[in-house]
Amino acid sequence: MQAEVTVQTQSSHHPYSGPLRQRAGHLRRLATSIERSLVMMLGDADHTDGWDTTRAQLCGRMLDRNLHQLHQAADDLRETAVRFCQRADELDLAHRSRAA
Repeated sequence: MQAEVTVQTQSSHHPYSGPLRQRAGHLRRLATSIERSLVMMLGDADHTDGWDTTRAQLCGRMLDRNLHQLHQAADDLRETAVRFCQRADELDLAHRSRAA
């Protein structure tokens, strides 16, 4: 009886839904590692004190822009992960509908 339940559970998932969920998890972990990286702490520094030259101000603005881009990339990775999970759910639902 146990083998029958296992077979039914395995067949209720589309073959591609598992890999999509794994990729989604990987994308979420990557986004978290980006946000926890040491480079993100550079944005916490007050770069107005002693940054009175034009070149220093330019570097500060570039740093702010680059950190913003990194945050946006992490958000984009999480958004893609959500879409991957949604697609996996859709595939599983269609697979179960065909099996029924």
